[in-house]
Amino acid sequence: MANVSYTLLIDDQPAIPDLLNVIQQIEVEDHAEMADMMRLSVAISVKDSCSGWNVVDDNVFHRLAKVRVNVNVGSGKTEPLLEAYVTETNADLANQPGQSILHVVAMEPTVLMHLQETVRDWPNMADSDIANEIFRKYGFNPVVDQTQPSWQENDYTVMQRGTDIQFLQSLAKRNGYECYVQLNPDSGVVEGHFHLPQLQDAAQGVLSVNMGDATNVNSFHARYDAIGPTTAKASNIDIESKDDQTSNIDQQALTDLGSTSTLPSDNPRVTLLSGTGVSSTAELQTAAQAEVDRSSWAITANGELNTVAYGDVLRAKRPVLVRGAGKQFSGTYYVEQVTHTINGDGYSQQFSLRRNASGVTPNQKFVVSTGLSS
Repeated sequence: MANVSYTLLIDDQPAIPDLLNVIQQIEVEDHAEMADMMRLSVAISVKDSCSGWNVVDDNVFHRLAKVRVNVNVGSGKTEPLLEAYVTETNADLANQPGQSILHVVAMEPTVLMHLQETVRDWPNMADSDIANEIFRKYGFNPVVDQTQPSWQENDYTVMQRGTDIQFLQSLAKRNGYECYVQLNPDSGVVEGHFHLPQLQDAAQGVLSVNMGDATNVNSFHARYDAIGPTTAKASNIDIESKDDQTSNIDQQALTDLGSTSTLPSDNPRVTLLSGTGVSSTAELQTAAQAEVDRSSWAITANGELNTVAYGDVLRAKRPVLVRGAGKQFSGTYYVEQVTHTINGDGYSQQFSLRRNASGVTPNQKFVVSTGLSS
């Protein structure tokens, strides 16, 4: 049976034993679309001198305190679950001993990019150039895919109104990109990501459903929304030529995660884009393609991982293989969300997955450490 352990650091220092002894639960939400969050439940009590409350009055979890949780499963390497900054504390104070709880909420480093609204222009820069500059401003290592076009100031200037992370997320959406900040588990460097979903990466593991002794999920529910995927049409006026610009996208650009795309070739659903706010044919094509790619995530699944049987940490924003779920629902998925919960009952992982194609491709090899394959 795999052993599970964790370490907690506050402002880069290991938490003292007295604090670790009163932590009842740690929950970390790792998400591809939303900010990663951490929630801690800490038992609090009146100090022996009756002069105040422990933990609360010690100001351990002060505003924007840096909190980091590392976890180790079995003989695997130590994995940083999340490095986050305290954004909220609230206390439930009870008259009965042992029932008072301090709840701590912390958010990933993007919270530092959400503290100040600004209005500024970004002349002579592509969206990717803007992302590089903003990430470096906060000391994050940029992991950025190049975008087009790069507008000249006398033609068009990109304007920012809002916080840096709000602005970057709006640029990411119109390019069909993801935008997030996370700690690189190998280098320990905080990275700013602005790119397409990295579907081409190797699968981080195999989730085995209903496969006897090889089973490593406690539950698995899958759904195929066959009406969700859509093609896209759009029209506008080119800002330079003043000519009509049109776009008609009927295929997804992302890597298919299965043998059959969710986007149908016969009798497809068609969406008419409006209010795009773009000014060139190239931008219109990109916006329409992003709409089609988003809609293609029509197959979803959720469930609970048996952490001991899996023997590792499941992470969002990476592919994973699923087997034992039938021909339609087995194959490669993109992990959208994982909720990690550490408490007295052990370490559980709740997951949500998505994919843009059904079936299994020839290059998907379902091999696990036990040597079993399918």
